[in-house]
Order: sequence, then C-alpha cells, then structure tokens
Amino acid sequence: MKTGKEVIKVGILFSKVEQDMDCPKEVVIWNYWDREHLTGTHYLHYSRVKIIAEQDNWCLAEFTMKLPYLPFNVINQSFCYMVTPDHMRCIQTGKFTTLKQDFYFEDDGPEACKVSLENRMNVPLPEVAVNWLMPIWQKFSTKWFLATWAEDLPMRRRRWKVWNLGFRDFVGIDYINQKKAKPEGRGETPRFHPVELPVKKTTPIAEEGWPRLFSTSVEVGYGSTSDAP
Repeated sequence: MKTGKEVIKVGILFSKVEQDMDCPKEVVIWNYWDREHLTGTHYLHYSRVKIIAEQDNWCLAEFTMKLPYLPFNVINQSFCYMVTPDHMRCIQTGKFTTLKQDFYFEDDGPEACKVSLENRMNVPLPEVAVNWLMPIWQKFSTKWFLATWAEDLPMRRRRWKVWNLGFRDFVGIDYINQKKAKPEGRGETPRFHPVELPVKKTTPIAEEGWPRLFSTSVEVGYGSTSDAP
C-alpha cells in the first residue's frame, strides 16, 4: 500500500566531446572566462549576459540564450569555477533542470592542447525515458559545443598570434604603439600566456549586463567576407 506520491528517480543524460586546439590551454581558458565575447562572437546563441558576482577563480552569471532545435530563448544562471588549473566546472541551472559541465584541458606540446567536455544533465524521468533520450541529448549537446567551438577558433588563434608578438590587454603591442619596426625574432618563440581571473572588462556587464548589439554579422569579422552582402 502506498502512503504518498511515488517518487520518480532523477536520471542523468551524459555526453562527452573532445577537440584539439592549435594554441595553449591557457588561451582557451581565457576565452571561456571572457564573458563579454558571448553576445558578440556567439550572437546567434546569446542575446544578453550579466555577471552577478565573481572572484579570482569563480563566476556567477546569467545568460539569455537560444538553444539548438528550440524556437524560444531560455534564461539560465551559470556558476563556473576552476577545480584545478586544468579542470573547469560549470553548473547551469534553468527553470526545469540542472546541467553540470566539466571541462578538462590537456597540453599537447608548447602550442597545442586538447579540450574534453563532459555534460551531465539531471532529468526527473524514469530510466526507460532517459535511455530513449540519451542519443538525442548526445546529438544536441555535441552540436552546441561544436557550433560555439567553430565560432571561437579565429579569436583564439588571433589571440595566440598577437600574444607572441608581445600583446598585452588594454595596452597593445609596444613596437606598434611606438611606430617602430618589429624586433628581430619577435613572435617566433612561444610566450607563456598566464590565466588571470577575473578577466578585465570593457563593458558594464557586471553592473547592467551586456546585450547583443546586432542581429546579423559576417561572423564579427572573423569569417570569410566572400559571403558578405
């Protein structure tokens, strides 16, 4: 005899995806923590981002975004923190569910790395439903990862190139600022890229939030201009 409502066990939808990157893992980590680029580089997915609070190894933010296959926007809160220098965890909470993402960064030589992402979404469904949804979830989450990865590639590569030329945030490249010739050998030797959190801001994203400023773009100048109207 049952004395109350039957409790539905919470199942977990799991997926894993890996990608290689031709720059150090520190550049990729910087890219992930640069929240301001979301409504620019990823304007197709994000329409507004606000940083609620952050410290030197964690950030709580609110995202308004459109997910693949869904005809409407969702608002999620995301709490991200560095578990170790090579492991970042993000916990995304929405209206109906919670998604935990674990990013693992692995060096592959002085100028390359591998990024592995494990997604775990809690769903209040019986096991048979979870098993049925698993391949759909894996396709969905992989598509999202690969789409944003492709959009980030040009920025990461450009960041790594100018960094090796001596670039510093909010300062630029010294010999260019001074209108001098490039010093011999500059850019030929990899320069260590530190991870300095929180990433410095140029917008009121931490006070007012930062909206998407345009609805169309030739990939924010990163893509080929051959398709430009």
